[in-house]
Amino acid sequence: MKPFVVIRRLEGQDNLQCQNVVKDFIMAGAWDAFVSCLFREITLQMVVIVWAIMFIFFGIPLLMCCVAIPVVVGLIMFTTYGSYFNKANELAMRGGSKLCWVAEIYEPLVYNGLTKGWEIDQFYDDVPEGDKTETSKMRRKIVGTISCKSHLIMESSGWIYRLAVCPKYPFREIAEHLIIRVLQNACDNQLFTIETVTSECDESIREVYLKLGFTLRLVYHKQIIGNTLKVMKSQLGIDPIEWNQYREQIKVELQ
Repeated sequence: MKPFVVIRRLEGQDNLQCQNVVKDFIMAGAWDAFVSCLFREITLQMVVIVWAIMFIFFGIPLLMCCVAIPVVVGLIMFTTYGSYFNKANELAMRGGSKLCWVAEIYEPLVYNGLTKGWEIDQFYDDVPEGDKTETSKMRRKIVGTISCKSHLIMESSGWIYRLAVCPKYPFREIAEHLIIRVLQNACDNQLFTIETVTSECDESIREVYLKLGFTLRLVYHKQIIGNTLKVMKSQLGIDPIEWNQYREQIKVELQ
């Protein structure tokens, strides 16, 4: 029996698995963030400063000061992974709101998420009726989660956060259906708009939102270290009316 995914509400026993999914998903993006930091202006500035300190204050020969390069690279790596580790733990322990959904995969016991030849193209609201004997032989695992809370500024609006998918499984397909579930709930409750925010390193997440009809509302820079180190943020949003019109054009629906 082919693997399939059930998109359902979060239950109490799902919290531990959801925390692990969130941590793994956030830490998977640490490398891209590290590479991005290496090509920023602040990296060159730090190399020059460390080089000057070693030469002027410690009298190290000029050629030997090239050790400043791996020192700065190591410092950036430690800082990047440390910040991602703290963010992963903070977001995982924060927990989901009452409006929280999970993607639970049913897969054969010999399937590990990486075996070639398997495709996950079946998504359901609940476990499909069929051969319960076959279903009982399948392994269940939480591979994705998403939460939605009330918007802090706008009334009758929602804010998507804590979207995460296990790195071993196809991100786009699972993330699309999780977001669709949030939008369906927004339509049922007649919310005015749904918004979220992504960072510059979250290109794959941003592409999924744009594919589902979200529009770019605002682009801004969040300061990390003064005016030297900034992170670009993209605020995305969608209105229920736009979603109802757009959902007929895309062919991504829960079965």
